[in-house]
Amino acid sequence: MFDKKLYKVQSLQRLKGNWKINLLVSAIILACSYISSMPFAEEYIDEFDFYYGIHLDLSMLLSLLPLAISGIITLAACYFSIRFFKHREQVSFATFLEGLNLWLKGILATLWMTLWTFLWSLLFLIPGIVKFYAYSQIYFILAEYPTMSVRKAMEISKIITRGYKGNLFAQDLGFLGWLILCGFTGGLGLLFLNPYYFGAKVYGYSFLKEQALRTNLLNESDFSNND
Repeated sequence: MFDKKLYKVQSLQRLKGNWKINLLVSAIILACSYISSMPFAEEYIDEFDFYYGIHLDLSMLLSLLPLAISGIITLAACYFSIRFFKHREQVSFATFLEGLNLWLKGILATLWMTLWTFLWSLLFLIPGIVKFYAYSQIYFILAEYPTMSVRKAMEISKIITRGYKGNLFAQDLGFLGWLILCGFTGGLGLLFLNPYYFGAKVYGYSFLKEQALRTNLLNESDFSNND
């Protein structure tokens, strides 16, 4: 059974005495998120046109930049969290930097996931939410199996989330109160919430994967190649 309360407890237990490195990674995540959300002033583009006489239509590119940064950082955070929470490795900041090497897969996963979620949302809001949670494990799968293709990771995510999308939604909903409280701290509380959240999500992912293997929806060989 998907026990979201247990995963929260396990996350806090693992973090006990190991907050320092997790807070550092969390600070980097927040800094990158803040930078990616900053508006890019059109006057700089206009100034470029004035000096060089070249017209650049960068509106589409700049609109995709926050998504790209989000994908890179999310996959790196999952890469770090998988090794810290699931495999209980002695991680360092270098572990997070290793995850950044997967930047291309992070971008592709985010763009692909966003595209399909958007297309399903055109039908109605509910199908979009359902598909979002169907694809939601793609980052953890790629983080644990870096050589796997993005397309295959998405297919596996769809398989292991069968029957558990409501549980995943409820798990995220369980952090809503903490998120609201973080708002009263000017976002500072997110430094502590991020590691806690990622830990609970890692343990949830581990259950989904093990359940899929236990019920023969998947077998170990499905994770051992990158076709």
